[in-house]
Amino acid sequence: MSTKTLKPEIPFQKLISMVDQLDQDEKLILKKKLEKQKVSTWQARFGNALSKLGKKNVRFPEKEVIGDIKKAVAQVRAGGKN
Repeated sequence: MSTKTLKPEIPFQKLISMVDQLDQDEKLILKKKLEKQKVSTWQARFGNALSKLGKKNVRFPEKEVIGDIKKAVAQVRAGGKN
């Protein structure tokens, strides 16, 4: 059986109302799928990573986290050499 690609034409407002009808789990799945497809610059991705790290590392001193980040950046720039 051959595959066929369909491109449904749904008005944007109808699409929004359909998304509104999804439950929380389905919305989360949709959000993750859309975020994977989002194209962004490396600077934006780096900023997002730092933001997530900041939220997860609140119990560590800021100087320690900044030191770890600087060390990681230096390793990446050096081609992953220790």
